[in-house]
Amino acid sequence: MNVLWGGGCMSLALFGAAPALWLTVVLAAAMGATFQAANVIWGTLLQRRVPPALLGRVASLDFFVSLSSMPVSMALAGTVSELLGVTATFLVAGLVPPVLAVVAVLAAGLPTDERAHPLERAPAEPVNALSAS
Repeated sequence: MNVLWGGGCMSLALFGAAPALWLTVVLAAAMGATFQAANVIWGTLLQRRVPPALLGRVASLDFFVSLSSMPVSMALAGTVSELLGVTATFLVAGLVPPVLAVVAVLAAGLPTDERAHPLERAPAEPVNALSAS
């Protein structure tokens, strides 16, 4: 999940120097696909790993932090692009997140946690329409 988010940001490294609009569209589609795949994994992890009694609170905090960080990131991007230039800003935005993603995965011990708690499919309970009535 973290690697998908970080890897998806690599498209940004080429945005600032893209010579044609079609390339920007392809890069944006690749970034969007990796972000959405990571979001599916994140949603699954929230539902599987957070106790049901806390799921609403955790999900709302996650949503709040995500939404509130967007205007901050936009303000920082504008300031940084004034200092470094647009191409350099896109380069930094595309190359730093993959490194941070790998560091986060290793520092948090996520491979060990994944082995301890695999996202195996739970056995489905048979649905008996006759017993429901």
